[in-house]
Amino acid sequence: MHHLLAAVIIAGTPVAYAPGSPGQEPALVARPDAFPTLVNPMCSHCRDEAKRRAKELRDDEPVLCWIRGYSDGGVIPHRFFLNTYRVISDTYGVFVFDADAGYSRGFAPSLDFTFHGWRNGVMVMKHKDGTLYSCLTGVAFDGPRKGDQLKTVPTLVSNWGHWLKEYPQAVAYHMFDKYQPVETPAKPSSDSMKSRGPADKRLPPENMVLGVRAGKESRAFPIDIVAKAGLVNDTLDGKSVVVLWHEPTRTAVAYRPIATPPGKKAGGPRTLALEREGDCCFVDKETKSRWDIAGRATAGELKDWTLEWLDGVQVKWFAWAAELPETSVYQPPKESAKQTDAIKEIAGTAEFLKAIPKKFGVLQEVDSGRSALKLLIDGDKEPTSWLLTPDAEVKVQGWWGRLEQLQPGDRVWAWFKLDRKKQPSGIFMLADEISQTEINGKADEKLAPAREKQKAWLRERWNAEGLPGSVGLVQLYNGEADIVLDHEAMRWGRSLDRGAKVQLDAKPPIEAVVKSVRPEREKTQVRLVVKSIDLAELNMGQRVHLKMKAPPTTVDQDLFPPDIDRPKTKEDRLEWFLASIYCTCGVKGNICTGHFYTLSSCNVNGCGAPNATRKAIAEMIDKGLDNRQIFERLHKERGPEMVRSHLLP
Repeated sequence: MHHLLAAVIIAGTPVAYAPGSPGQEPALVARPDAFPTLVNPMCSHCRDEAKRRAKELRDDEPVLCWIRGYSDGGVIPHRFFLNTYRVISDTYGVFVFDADAGYSRGFAPSLDFTFHGWRNGVMVMKHKDGTLYSCLTGVAFDGPRKGDQLKTVPTLVSNWGHWLKEYPQAVAYHMFDKYQPVETPAKPSSDSMKSRGPADKRLPPENMVLGVRAGKESRAFPIDIVAKAGLVNDTLDGKSVVVLWHEPTRTAVAYRPIATPPGKKAGGPRTLALEREGDCCFVDKETKSRWDIAGRATAGELKDWTLEWLDGVQVKWFAWAAELPETSVYQPPKESAKQTDAIKEIAGTAEFLKAIPKKFGVLQEVDSGRSALKLLIDGDKEPTSWLLTPDAEVKVQGWWGRLEQLQPGDRVWAWFKLDRKKQPSGIFMLADEISQTEINGKADEKLAPAREKQKAWLRERWNAEGLPGSVGLVQLYNGEADIVLDHEAMRWGRSLDRGAKVQLDAKPPIEAVVKSVRPEREKTQVRLVVKSIDLAELNMGQRVHLKMKAPPTTVDQDLFPPDIDRPKTKEDRLEWFLASIYCTCGVKGNICTGHFYTLSSCNVNGCGAPNATRKAIAEMIDKGLDNRQIFERLHKERGPEMVRSHLLP
């Protein structure tokens, strides 16, 4: 199956075409009777045609999609339409499919075009006034309008199953019985082959590229390079370009990284910094908005905004080079051996728990008001004074607790924060002896009553004071703030629903409404809508408590996290799982970060467990298992350590 992107309208100067040899025009093979042209077919919608031809339409059916306009654009199955009608002249667009050159795309609506033949191995169509146009570039090379360039309709090639799932309301042609499936020819047309000139030897002729035009420049992005990178940043015509890759349908798309709001919505275009997320989604660093391959924001602050297209098409190299001989070929930047070694060096030391000192000692003094203590460390002759970090974890009776619950004389286990000189500067985890024993071994059921009592005590504290966390971001311009809740608040925080009313501790309390909730490794990010005047009370990094209505006790007791049914896309589900379970690999000792925090906290450059788990979960998703089924299967395979902080003895 071949794929492509056809993109935004580019009105440019006439393009010079390569002759078969110096001084010779490319060969034109006219065969107007080779394929019939379909004119203005009757329309329907994807969801309706899925029912009408359910037994014949396949999920992997290649389809040409126009991705803007009424009802999120439309879709044309190749087997039912484009394999038979290589040119469709319609009020939605002029759609073409060139099986020999491996592309399909769309141009501005017209009822005046018909299939004509081949030139340069590329399909040619004819306007009713006699003008001949390249079906690849849309440039007129002969006839009354010679030098004219057709406007492109934003299109891409996907598959039927994906597009029906994502855009069931999209337009589709009414699939009358006369439209029967026809397979794509296995061999190239002899007439197309006759029209080819000498091959450009920079790449193998049949290699697929994403050909992109911007202003007076054109560039070919080899598909194997794009697929490996997943996202390519480049510059074309002096401006930034981002090439996105959708692995499930093997689709490449080129955009300017500029987003525009829908319709008349307030707000001008915004420049984005996109990052790849999973195998088919992309996230903007600033707004955390999630984008699909169609350049539409599907979630986040910029939901329903769209990216600015560039004119591009997935096509075989011989065709792109023949029509645009001055094209450049993208080459990924080379990373020096020194850079590679530097990354490995840093990554190799990034397993956090490996580097920190962990000491046993006896408490001498406790000042919970100042989060301070005096500790006599085993082997020392004199006690030393320490401050707990603002988000320090305190473990009591095998559960989270507070410093005030510990007393002088208690034996404790402390984890020390290091400064850049690798000297201890504070304590960020403190556990009583019972908790330390459980952290480093299996949960002792004899201690279950004490642990349950501690859970009840902390629940009361949360209900009275709120969930502890820090201000992650204050957005004055739109009245929003991000609160990053501590590890201990994972269950309660994730139980919050969009629209829930909460308070932040202040005098008077700050009223807020929950906009979104998502895991952030072992922590939880809650985005709040707050009155702008109240945002003056908040500063980034500030410690706060978020008060919420206490959820049912089942939220604390259930095997499943409370938000298990929320993640929808495959990428969301994969990241949610890694942020919801603890690592159960066989690494022993106080080393593995993913054991004590969550699997998403493991360093993927130095540990194979996160990627192995991600792969295993992806396979279960592909088999159709829902989140609960996957969670149960993982729990059965990995045991109870999967759902609790621990370290292997």
